Amino acid sequence: MGIKRIMLLGAGGQVGQALRAETLPADWELGAYTHAECDITNHRAVQETIQKFRPDLVINSAAMTAVDKCETEQEQATAANFRGPANLAAQCSAIDAPLIHLSTDYVFDGTDGGKPYRADDKMNPVNFYGHTKMMGEEAIRHEHGWHVILRVSSVFGAYGTNLLTKMLQTIDTRDEIKSVTDQISGPTPSQDVAKTLIAITNAIMVGKTNGFGTFHLCGEPPATRLEFAQEIMKAYAPYTTRRPSILPALTSDFPGFAPRPPYSVLECSKIREIYGIAQKPWRDGLAEAMQILMQGRRQVA
Repeated sequence: MGIKRIMLLGAGGQVGQALRAETLPADWELGAYTHAECDITNHRAVQETIQKFRPDLVINSAAMTAVDKCETEQEQATAANFRGPANLAAQCSAIDAPLIHLSTDYVFDGTDGGKPYRADDKMNPVNFYGHTKMMGEEAIRHEHGWHVILRVSSVFGAYGTNLLTKMLQTIDTRDEIKSVTDQISGPTPSQDVAKTLIAITNAIMVGKTNGFGTFHLCGEPPATRLEFAQEIMKAYAPYTTRRPSILPALTSDFPGFAPRPPYSVLECSKIREIYGIAQKPWRDGLAEAMQILMQGRRQVA
């Protein structure tokens, strides 16, 4: 059994860290590169890193995901979410290495009236972040046939900065929290994304030929931002005496932010049919992430 050389870009992000925390297959040699070690917007850096490591498959979890920052720093967002993936796809094509790329529910406008988006539904982003991610997807499709584009929704977890860690910080510092009821998504634990990336990689590495294309993964059931915040408070309650009020609000109560799709739940039957990967309850992932976070706090203390 030969060694499979798997290259991970964006290793310092929340999904990259979650993947590195998993028990990886024994026949993997993982080359994990943070932004500082390999910036995907740097053509030469990507080329040299790929030539040096010689991957059998590349996983790209690198991106600029701060939605509001993408509106104000559009050149950086374009470089990270469009030009970087395009360059990476071209490099992977040159060496015949499959590419797995993470994308987002924000490529959709969320105005479909509460109908989950299928992988082949038309993209129509409402903010610049979604626009750059859409362009990145299209570039990959154009450059490299051996690709998997995995769209995920509202990713959270124990690593990095995300919806969960931000909410815990807010609970610790505020007595009143407003959370919106008019944004609905399928929260997705980063651990589940990591496990999915490993499963897809293994399937491709053992010869799966019908596993390329665009797929969706998100947790279930759908939840508003308010419902998600309330569940975080419940999960955090055993570890804190803080009990801030969590109040309903509307997106319009927060002017100046980039627009968000009101409904961006993903329909996930394709990944179940092709890879046997079923949706999981996001509350289970929340409990697991909270346990990891609280263990980390105890160790620091």
